[in-house]
Amino acid sequence: MKKYLLYVSLIVLILSCNKSEFLDKVNFQKFLLAGSGNYENTKHTWFLDSLVINGTPKVLSIKEKLYNRTYDHNGTFYDSDGYSGKWDIQKNNELITLFKNNFTSTFVESKWVIKEITSTKLIYQITNPDNSKYDYYFKISYE
Repeated sequence: MKKYLLYVSLIVLILSCNKSEFLDKVNFQKFLLAGSGNYENTKHTWFLDSLVINGTPKVLSIKEKLYNRTYDHNGTFYDSDGYSGKWDIQKNNELITLFKNNFTSTFVESKWVIKEITSTKLIYQITNPDNSKYDYYFKISYE
């Protein structure tokens, strides 16, 4: 009987310690975009690599090649053009950005479709009211 109780206790102990918490898709995309919030992983800076407008690649100017946007884990962002604001991902593959209007201190919302995000690559698409599509390709810079 003691062996049986020991055996059952051992199995219960092993099973109770074997819990793994996995990130859902939305939180995983947030971590890829802006870091996990842990030490030295609180923000990611993304550099514009290429732009495709309505299926046609655009030749980037020197200034456009230097463009970057930094997403902070706390839900804020800023870019190399001086714009800043807030960001969030509430649904899988949907990046919501709120650009701050520096004159009125109000925020303008924009929703973008994340086409692909990895630890080194971000591709999102903006569809304008005239149905033109802009695909932005970014690569990451680890600071």
